[in-house]
Amino acid sequence: MSLRICCIDDNPMCVQGISHALRQHSIECIGELVDLSDLRPILENHACDAIISEVRIKGEDVLEAWQDISLDYPNVNLILYCYNENPTHVARASANNVWEFVFKRQPVSKLLITCESLKRGERLEDSMVTTAKRYLSNHLSPASPLETPLTRREQQILVHLSLGLSNREISNSLKISLETVKEHVQNVLRKIKAADRTAAAVWAIRNGIPPLKLDAN
Repeated sequence: MSLRICCIDDNPMCVQGISHALRQHSIECIGELVDLSDLRPILENHACDAIISEVRIKGEDVLEAWQDISLDYPNVNLILYCYNENPTHVARASANNVWEFVFKRQPVSKLLITCESLKRGERLEDSMVTTAKRYLSNHLSPASPLETPLTRREQQILVHLSLGLSNREISNSLKISLETVKEHVQNVLRKIKAADRTAAAVWAIRNGIPPLKLDAN
């Protein structure tokens, strides 16, 4: 059975190009949208397997919207197809259980291969979302250069903070309650003497937290 995909991008030419590429490979395009507000009516009235979207649509944060949309439509997946190659976006995509993150500078065949991986239910070996999941679940070794002693969980929280993830996204990523996240964040800020999350992110980078490296060929 063909995949049913809705395309969203505030650039109409991009939407049309994606839609054309999908149809050329026998993938059904059920919607060509340029406004995020039009998505829910499509999902309410059509069977949909996946959404292909930019990370921001007319200034709206798609990942933030996706947190609620995915609860209402758990069988729909999200593939982000973006110009902006920001590791924070990829980390947030991972935390929000996005299927994949594809850069627009990559050949369109990469997007089509990603769709095929979704149809099989198996992420690609070079999946950027998988890379980000591994990074976020990792923690620093006892021989890390951090001067301030943090627990294993606090180190994981600091890694998430270094990439600007929200408490809700950290909760999703680590599968812990929102209240537990808030407690850990406060402990981290206190231990490293950071006034806020931005200061914590700067502290992390200066004190040996390795960056999230993305190899998008």
